[in-house]
Amino acid sequence: MKCLGRDEMEMFLTRSGVTDGSGMADHIAACSDCQRLKGTLLEEQEQWAREMYAETLPESFTDQVMSALQNEEIEPATPEPITERTGRVAVNRRRKIWWVTVGIASILVLLGVASFYSIPTVAEIIRSLFSRNHVDIGLLRAQEFGLVQHPNIKIKDKGYTLKIDEAVADPTRVIVALQLYGPDGKHERDRLRLAEQGSRILVKDEQGKAIGKLYDMGATNDFYYLVAFFPEPIQSNRITIEGQIGKLDGDPWDKGFPAIKGNWNFEFPIDMTEAQKQTKITELQGEYTSPGGMTVRLKRLTRMVQGVRLELDTELSPEALVRSPGDLWQKQELMFHFEDAAGSEIHSVNARKFPRRDSLMTQSHIPGDKPGQMHLSYTFKYLPENQPYRFILDGYSVAERDGASVSFAPARLQEEPMFFRADGDNIRLKGFTIEQPPNTNGEETEGTLHVDGEFWNEFSYDDWAARDSEGKEYRVSMRGASSSKGSGWKDGTIELGEDYEFRIPGMLTVPERLTLTRNVVNKRYVNVDWLVEMNGSPEIHNKADLVGFMQQFGDLNLHVGRNEEAKGQRRKLSFLLYQTHLMWKL
Repeated sequence: MKCLGRDEMEMFLTRSGVTDGSGMADHIAACSDCQRLKGTLLEEQEQWAREMYAETLPESFTDQVMSALQNEEIEPATPEPITERTGRVAVNRRRKIWWVTVGIASILVLLGVASFYSIPTVAEIIRSLFSRNHVDIGLLRAQEFGLVQHPNIKIKDKGYTLKIDEAVADPTRVIVALQLYGPDGKHERDRLRLAEQGSRILVKDEQGKAIGKLYDMGATNDFYYLVAFFPEPIQSNRITIEGQIGKLDGDPWDKGFPAIKGNWNFEFPIDMTEAQKQTKITELQGEYTSPGGMTVRLKRLTRMVQGVRLELDTELSPEALVRSPGDLWQKQELMFHFEDAAGSEIHSVNARKFPRRDSLMTQSHIPGDKPGQMHLSYTFKYLPENQPYRFILDGYSVAERDGASVSFAPARLQEEPMFFRADGDNIRLKGFTIEQPPNTNGEETEGTLHVDGEFWNEFSYDDWAARDSEGKEYRVSMRGASSSKGSGWKDGTIELGEDYEFRIPGMLTVPERLTLTRNVVNKRYVNVDWLVEMNGSPEIHNKADLVGFMQQFGDLNLHVGRNEEAKGQRRKLSFLLYQTHLMWKL
């Protein structure tokens, strides 16, 4: 394994709490260069964490110390020679003065810190977000560029105090740290419920139009970690966070705490000017239509302090749309990965390959203006900026009408297992029981179909149904552990654990016959062949010699390749681009 670059090491550190199956940890442990890079990054992270909310002494600190020392006798220096005895006396006197100074300074510092922490603040908790096991690279970069803002919101009503001390925003997301204290001064972590109706916190643009809502990510127990993600980068230089909080929920554990109505409304602006300056938007070109009838169009790449967002549009052909009636067409997922000019993986999305790298932070799927059209966006912790790399489409999935089924006698499954086989999925039905609460998904009795096996297609959690021998229909849900397994970008399956179950609520007895039907399949397509060379920087394109070289290959349209000849040209061109880039850097 080759040594990790700075971005790769940052990605490794952000996932340090996840089991590492790629071998990176073993390589780092044995490589002195990688160990040095890791140590440097950890020191930087800890330094950022310390400085982000470092308590500072008041401006009057020096005057207070000097005032306290003005009556202290300080002997002037004398030219007499220092003997062993006088040396000890002088040292003792200096020690006396030093300890008086330290004592006074310590008292002042302790008083300041005591007042600072008299009510728990977000500062200490924010530091936990920068710890080695939970690093948000985006927040670190936001702090580095001075994008963390302090609105100093404090509102008290009905004995409850709402505080907001920190907020950070860029064109793709807003993060707000909110605390709620009860009459006893303790943080109330479960009383605030944000919903479409009732209490909510909106993000508004310069014209006062709502462009997003914040929700609680639940990343910490000590404050509400509120986030809003924007489906498209916002253009405003100023946004407003508007809280409409008129109710605190009752105790979720039924301990008798009633809901409380009051007024905790607030509003504060966030200046986006600097964040916009640090944002670079690149319009992309490239389009591909799969044999299955999905067209994928690259749209734009947005580089921000907090990450890199890739936007794409997808559209189903009329024939493909027939297979996905109603709103099924909205359930679309892409599978793709990035690799560098040498063919090494950068990271992937929705891959089953193991091991794999993943730095995806967020994603969004928004229906377009017509049936079959979707606007997709993916935000990554990083993508290479000063070197070429490739976007490679590995496949996609879309929900389609199905109807595959299997009929069986539930009581005989243990002796004679049956199989559900359709579209590459292979599920073994190996037993059937009737389960009572609390060993159910709710308060009613459930029939339980015990299964194992593997899915080639994506999960269809709520798209199964069961019909007994009397013609009664039941809905079916899925429960249990599963894992993906694959060696390449286009292969792999989802393997069901030994204890996996199909649950059938409301089934009270074991039926004589049962038919299991899958009404919808999230069909997985991998018969695609498309890649796009990224990062053709203006500096490279402006070099006359390289432009002339590129013209030998004609207009490659971002070097989109669909056949073996194009692939060979693409690899050769990528290598030369990369070598030329390295020479220019020198």
